Amino acid sequence: MRYIIIGAGAIGGALGARLGQHSSEHPPLLIARGEHGAAIAQTGLRLRTPDEDTLVPVDSAAGPDGVVLRSDDVLVLATKTQQAQLALEQWVDAPVFDREERRVGTAGELLPVLTALNGVESERIALRLFSRVFGVCVWLPAVHLVPGEVILRIAPTSGMFIVGRYGAARDAADEKLLATVAADWSSSTFTVHIVDDVMRWKYNKLLSNLHNAVQALLGALDDDGVAIAERLRTEAEAIYRASGIQWASEAEEAEWRGDVFRIRPVPGTPEQLGGSSWQSLARGGSIESDYLNGEIALIARLHGMTAPLNEAVQQLAREAAASGSGLGSLTAAALTELLG
Repeated sequence: MRYIIIGAGAIGGALGARLGQHSSEHPPLLIARGEHGAAIAQTGLRLRTPDEDTLVPVDSAAGPDGVVLRSDDVLVLATKTQQAQLALEQWVDAPVFDREERRVGTAGELLPVLTALNGVESERIALRLFSRVFGVCVWLPAVHLVPGEVILRIAPTSGMFIVGRYGAARDAADEKLLATVAADWSSSTFTVHIVDDVMRWKYNKLLSNLHNAVQALLGALDDDGVAIAERLRTEAEAIYRASGIQWASEAEEAEWRGDVFRIRPVPGTPEQLGGSSWQSLARGGSIESDYLNGEIALIARLHGMTAPLNEAVQQLAREAAASGSGLGSLTAAALTELLG
């Protein structure tokens, strides 16, 4: 079995690097383009953690045209949600071959997809195209700012994945796959939990991700920024309750996370680092707030409500990304005034 990781940024790169170090039986193939892909192909992926700075040799490709898919391959989607549709469309009709080089079907028909990204929409996107979809709730403090490099801010445990079948009950083939994933990823320094209702955990994680845009807009989360983020979460939880959405509790999260998520300095890296939206603005790319704060706005509208705080932050983050204004374009006082 081979893990084909579509999107080798912070999450996909960290997972790929650790698998490359520890799982020789089931190696990763990283899908990356541009300068990042070129750097990985030329020298490997540089992994920087509180305890190490190393180049990990990993196989890579720019897309499905450079890959011969096998029937035991596993696709791991690790893009941002706004990139998921296009990424999956590029892979869904790719031919799959058996060990005798016979074409046996397409990726969409035969290969499982694990959706290792924020938000709760990528699973629906994937299930329109692929028969077997597995949601992945990701707790992994990784950073990707420089081509060919990923920073992991904790060690020796690298992060936690909560994984489960989406859209159907698990069958025998799913159990075998998930047992292998759990074994491979656990031996690669991650904590892995297999659950029956993965979306309950992804809705929990979404609440935590509502602060991402605030951090990006302010440049860093001080006490005032944390207070704004808590207002967004409070609004979202009220909308969850009114909409009948179930989510894992903070107590459950704390029990599974334990004390391994203590951020430590990574030698030679910038003192100020942030989450996924912070990284997007730092790199000058698009931002995923439409699928984080915007998801709360969507849920509210579907049930005849509004989410004015999350709607406002969603819009401000999108405008900041489009204008290229970058990190820290607002002060906490200005953002508080805009939110009312």
